[in-house]
Amino acid sequence: MLRTTQVLALINKTTRRLAISSSNRFASSSSVTDAPEPEEQVAGATTKKLPPRLPLVKNFFVGLVDNELLAFPEVINREDMSKLQNELLPLKNFFNEDLTQEMLLSEKTLPKELPDNLKSLGLYGLNVSKDFDGKGWGYSESLMASEPESAATDVALSLLGHRAIVDVIQELGSDEQKNQLLTKLGNGSLVASEAIFEFDGAEDDFFNTKAHHELDTHTWILNGGKAFVICPPKSSDAAQLFLVVAQTSKSNVQTEAARSTTIFLVDSTMPGVKIGDRHATIGCGTTAIHHVQFENVRVPQSCILGHAHEGNVVADALLKSSRLRNSMVGLGLAKSILNEISQECIDRKLCGVVMKDLESVQTHLAKSYLSVYSMESMIYMTAGLLDEFNYPDVAVESAVTKYFTLKELLNISIRALDLIGPKSLIAGQTTEQFFRNASHLYTQGESVDNLSIFIALAGLQHAGTLMGDNIRKQRNPLYNPGHIFSKFMDRSTIDNPVTKMDCKEHLHPTLEPAALCLEHSVARLQMCVDLLFTRYGSGIVERHNESRRVADMATTIYAMFSSLARASRSYCIGLQHADHEMLTAMAICADGRDKVMTITKEIFNGSYVNNDNNLQRLSRQIVKSKGYFATHPLTYNF
Repeated sequence: MLRTTQVLALINKTTRRLAISSSNRFASSSSVTDAPEPEEQVAGATTKKLPPRLPLVKNFFVGLVDNELLAFPEVINREDMSKLQNELLPLKNFFNEDLTQEMLLSEKTLPKELPDNLKSLGLYGLNVSKDFDGKGWGYSESLMASEPESAATDVALSLLGHRAIVDVIQELGSDEQKNQLLTKLGNGSLVASEAIFEFDGAEDDFFNTKAHHELDTHTWILNGGKAFVICPPKSSDAAQLFLVVAQTSKSNVQTEAARSTTIFLVDSTMPGVKIGDRHATIGCGTTAIHHVQFENVRVPQSCILGHAHEGNVVADALLKSSRLRNSMVGLGLAKSILNEISQECIDRKLCGVVMKDLESVQTHLAKSYLSVYSMESMIYMTAGLLDEFNYPDVAVESAVTKYFTLKELLNISIRALDLIGPKSLIAGQTTEQFFRNASHLYTQGESVDNLSIFIALAGLQHAGTLMGDNIRKQRNPLYNPGHIFSKFMDRSTIDNPVTKMDCKEHLHPTLEPAALCLEHSVARLQMCVDLLFTRYGSGIVERHNESRRVADMATTIYAMFSSLARASRSYCIGLQHADHEMLTAMAICADGRDKVMTITKEIFNGSYVNNDNNLQRLSRQIVKSKGYFATHPLTYNF
C-alpha cells in the first residue's frame, strides 16, 4: 500500500519532526511513563475498554518494556470463548470438507455458490456491529473466526479488504455512512474492495488518480485508475464498493503543502466506474484481481471517508486493520505448509531412512514451527491490545506483525521446496502452489522493504522526541563535558548490558533466562538508536540500511515479547503441550538474542567495517555500467 513516494514523504515529515535539534521537547513536565491526558483522546471513547497505554514497540526504541503486557491479553472470557468455539464449528466443517485448498487448486476458480455459502455462514459480517445486524466481534474474535478460511488462501485474501474497510467505516465513518453501508456490508448485498495501488506510480505526486472539487455542485470529479483491486466473491445481485485513495489539492494554498490525499467510498454503479481486465498473478489464481478505471466520476461530499484532504488519518486506521488481517492470511498459509511438509517427512524415506529422523529435516521443521508460533503470538497480542484498550497506538505493532509474518512465510515455503526436492518442479504440486501463494502475499499491496523503513522511522521519531536532550549534548561534547564523562563511565556495554526491566517478575520463573534475553535485546536496541542519532543526527532518515537493521531488531524483540507472554500464560493455566510452549519461547528468545547481537555489532562497527560502504560503491558502478560490469574471467589483457 505504501509506495516509494509515500515513504519519501514520510521521511521528509519525520526529518522535520525529529526532536534532535529541538530544545523544547523535554521542557514538558510529563514523564515518559505518564498516561495520556483524557482530553487528548478521541471523543466518544467506549467505556468498556481500559484507558489507553503507552505504545509497546515504540518504547523498545528507548529501552522501556511494559511489563504488565507480559500477561498475555485475555479479551474473551471463558463463557464467550465457549460460545465462539461452537459458532466456529460450521466454518471449520465447511473449509475442511466442502471447500478445501486442494479443491480450489483443481477447479482453478471459486465455486459459483460460494457467495451464498459465505452469506449463510455470516463471513461478510464477522466484524460488523450488532447494531447493524452483524456478529459484532472484535479483532481477536473475528481473527479467530477467520482462521478456518485462512486454510483456503484465495478466499481469505478475497475477504481481507472487505473486513478492513468495515473496520475503518465503524471507526471513522459518519453516522450516515454507517447507516447506509454497514448492514449491507454485513449481509453480503454489498462487498467492499481497497482501490489503492497503481500499476505505474506517479513520479512527482502521491498518486496518478486525482480528484478536484466543484464548489458550485459540492461534488468531486474523480479520474484515474487503480490496479490489483481484489474483488470479494459476490452474488449477481450484490453491488460493489471501492475505497479509493486519490490525490487532491487544498484550495488557496500555492506551495507543495497544497498536495494532500482524500479517501472516497465509490459505488461501482456510479457512471464512469469501469471494472477492467482481470490480472493474471503469480499466485492466488482463483482470487478475482482487477484493474478499475474512474473516468469523470462525480462523487458527492457524503462519500468522503473522514475529512477532505485528511486521507492520512483514514489510511492509518485502514493500514492498522489491513496489516493485521493480512498477517492472519499468511499465518493460515504457513500452518498449511508446515502440516504438509510434516506429513511428507513422516511418510517418506530417503536412502532407507525416514525423513523425520534426519537431523537436517528436524532443524527445518523446528525452525518453521518457531516462526509459525511467533506469528500467531504477535497477531493475537496486537489484536488483544486493540480490543482491550481505548484507541491504542498499535501502528508499529501491526506493521511489525505483517513484516515478520510475510518474511517468515516466504522462508517456510522455500524450506518446503528444499525438503520435497525436485518433485516440487512439477506444475500443480501442492508445494509449488504454496510457494506461489507465499510469493503473492509477500508482494501484495505494499513493499516489504518500504514496510521496514516505516517501522524504523516511526520508532525513531518516537525515540527522537524522548531522547532529544541527551542526543543534543552528545553531539556537542565540548559544551557538555559532564554528560560525556558520565556516558564514558557507564558500565553498560553491548556485550554486557545493564538492565532494570525486571521482566522475569511478570513471567513464570522457568522463563527467567529467556526474559534476560529479552531485556538485553531491548537494551541493545536502545544503545543502537542512541548511537545512530549521535552519529547521523536527523540524517538517520536517509540511512536506509541502518533503518532496516533497526526494524529487524524491533521485529525480533516483539516476536520474543509476544512468545514469552503467550508461553507463560499457557504454562500457568495448564494448557496442553504447555511444556513445549515454554521450550518454544526459550528457543525463540535464544535465536532472537543472537540475531539482535549480530545486528548491534554491525551498527556499532559502522559502514566501513560492516560492508555497507563497499556495497554502495559497487552499486554506483553497476548504475554507471547499466548492469553487470565485470570482464569475463577468461579474458586476456595482453
